[in-house]
Amino acid sequence: MKFSHDPKLKRVPGLSEQVTDFLVSEIEMGSYKSGEVLPSEAKLSARFEVSRTVIREALARLKYDGLIESRQGSKCRVVESTAKRVFRLDKLEDRDSNEIGYLYEFRAILESESAFLAAKRRSKKDIARLDRCVEALNQATQKGIDGTTENVNFHMAVVDASGNPFLSDFMHFLSGKIWALVQADRDHSKQKGLPPEVQQEHVAIFEAISTGNQNKAREAVLTHLKNAAERRGINILNFDRFFC
Repeated sequence: MKFSHDPKLKRVPGLSEQVTDFLVSEIEMGSYKSGEVLPSEAKLSARFEVSRTVIREALARLKYDGLIESRQGSKCRVVESTAKRVFRLDKLEDRDSNEIGYLYEFRAILESESAFLAAKRRSKKDIARLDRCVEALNQATQKGIDGTTENVNFHMAVVDASGNPFLSDFMHFLSGKIWALVQADRDHSKQKGLPPEVQQEHVAIFEAISTGNQNKAREAVLTHLKNAAERRGINILNFDRFFC
């Protein structure tokens, strides 16, 4: 297998995203040229030392990005032109604080409106799921553990409760980047584990959605994201305009 260098993956959540990033770099470097067939799932699984499920998720991301294509019963091949590439966020570690600020702003636009819709459309099943997420976050707070997975699960549950399948699909597609941003917040925090004030912000979001208070749900998400950015030392210009 003719990779330019050995893949070195960290055994943390986001393995499929790491595989995706590695394969993107290989394609962009020309290790696999336009029209060339990629190795099979089995070979990639063995090469990266990960499950075939991880490989499938990575390949699905590449297809979504417009970098590879496949027909039923055939292997994946690099597309003839990268002109079909769609929206994709580069590695967060390569971005400066201003760009990360824009990502918080981007999340504020999508997630605040998702919460607004969730407060209107939430079902009993949605409320039960959010309640479980809040309890999982509460356990993370009490035990002083990282809580990143629980955090992302909560935000995904809010978006799913919006009842809008396009919002849901898009945010799940970005979930790896959101996980990376939340993890970066934890890494930059002086306090180990999930801070109590973060949990209180999640509870405020949950209560607003569960009681059907749409405006309060939107405002609770905006407050949470603004505080998250500030805890990381990032000042989001004109963020207050979202509260108008």
